[in-house]
Amino acid sequence: QVFLGHLVVAQGHDQAAGLRRMLGASTMSLMAFPVGEGTDEAWIAQLARALRGLGSRPVVMDASRGRVLRAFGLRARYELLDLLQGQRRFDSVAESTRDGIYVMRADQGLEAFVASGAPSQQLFSGFARLSHGFDALMLAMPAHELACLASPAQAVPVIAMDSTDAGLTRAYATVKELASGFGYQRLAALVAKQGSTGSASG
Repeated sequence: QVFLGHLVVAQGHDQAAGLRRMLGASTMSLMAFPVGEGTDEAWIAQLARALRGLGSRPVVMDASRGRVLRAFGLRARYELLDLLQGQRRFDSVAESTRDGIYVMRADQGLEAFVASGAPSQQLFSGFARLSHGFDALMLAMPAHELACLASPAQAVPVIAMDSTDAGLTRAYATVKELASGFGYQRLAALVAKQGSTGSASG
């Protein structure tokens, strides 16, 4: 059984929590990142750190078999599934970098959540109501699974590409898969300079 009890319980004092409840809507934006086997996801960590540097408070859900976590220099003790099943609280499941970016391993948890049939907004709004004040949820998932949670109507997938032939080929294949296979009409590209995708540390 999957439930969200611990996601909706505020931990600590949050002066904005009452205002968010009055508004009745999440102010957190969803950022979707299609990932592939054997790819370097350091650019996602770098983007998260850039957002944090601009004052944003992102939370990262890593469904890339731990590659995004490793790009942050983190190791997961628990998984999103432990949170959804009520076995652990958020601060036990999510690993935090020194600059306050929270990252969690989410392969099993997202699979279980999708299988439950619950709407994706139920999961996302749960994170928005935490007292941490998250304003961006960065969802890294395989391209063929992304539409299960980040529908074409609500998300603009961000695809990284580099200037090499292999990089451009991978990016084109991902765009084609998302557009023709799942109906995404809007996509964003992040162009990385060659050699700029080294791992980011916490």
